[in-house]
Amino acid sequence: MIHCENLVKIYKTLDTEVLALQGLDLEVPDGQLMGIIGNSGSGKSTLLNILGALDVPSAGTVSVNGVNILQLDDRQMIEYRRSTIGFVWQNSARNLIPYLTALENVELPMQIARRRKRSWARELLDMVGLSHRERSRLDQLSGGEQQRVAIAIGLANNPPLLLADEPTGAVDSETTERIMAVFQRFNREIGVTIVIVTHDRRLSRNVDRVVAIRDGKTSSEFLKRQSYREAFEHDRAAEDASLFPESDSTHDEYVLVDKAGRLQLPHEDMRRLGIRPDSRLRVVEENGRLVILPPASE
Repeated sequence: MIHCENLVKIYKTLDTEVLALQGLDLEVPDGQLMGIIGNSGSGKSTLLNILGALDVPSAGTVSVNGVNILQLDDRQMIEYRRSTIGFVWQNSARNLIPYLTALENVELPMQIARRRKRSWARELLDMVGLSHRERSRLDQLSGGEQQRVAIAIGLANNPPLLLADEPTGAVDSETTERIMAVFQRFNREIGVTIVIVTHDRRLSRNVDRVVAIRDGKTSSEFLKRQSYREAFEHDRAAEDASLFPESDSTHDEYVLVDKAGRLQLPHEDMRRLGIRPDSRLRVVEENGRLVILPPASE
């Protein structure tokens, strides 16, 4: 679904240049529900804006659903935003028009694309559990309800890819679980690929794969353990958050090696072992394993 290679993004002002992405590589298969985590300034939102055709990289290549979005003309770009991707923002004011009802908000993207279908809009609201709120306006909905309507809006035109930027950043933990359950349902029943950008690692327990971005590059991945995935599928209806283990017990972490053979060591391990960013380390092979060692004392 997504292929990014050597993405670079430089923001320029009169006096400075900020390197937001520094040669980022990313592959996302069709139908995956995944998260992208990173601290503020790591480049995760810049990546999402590029995938959503809201920004362009300074260098590199990016394709979505088999289309090189950097080669699209203006008309093709408009159609790409309408049909290929859906967007869910953290701020509800960017998702919903306040003077329209929930149903009218979901219908609006269809009207713009000249494919209005009220039955589909009602079905989407039913899937997010808000069919009883279809006549409610923005100020009559809670924060969690607004986000669930936003998910329905993002899927109004049946896009193969849904992008969500901090969709649970302004709600409590119980509402977060409910919103994530909606993402899981659409991913499972419709097959839409979903990419969620967040700074909250706890969301990893709700997805199969998490990619961590640090300093504008993918640094590591967290993949859900098969044993936990099977248990989760067996009792998906459970709503008690205490039934879910913490993310570090449900996922295994993998360090990524880029195309130049470089890797980023986790910051926690570097601090624990006293490794500085400018340290010189030795890499040796032992019984089919690569072992990183401090330099031999002279």
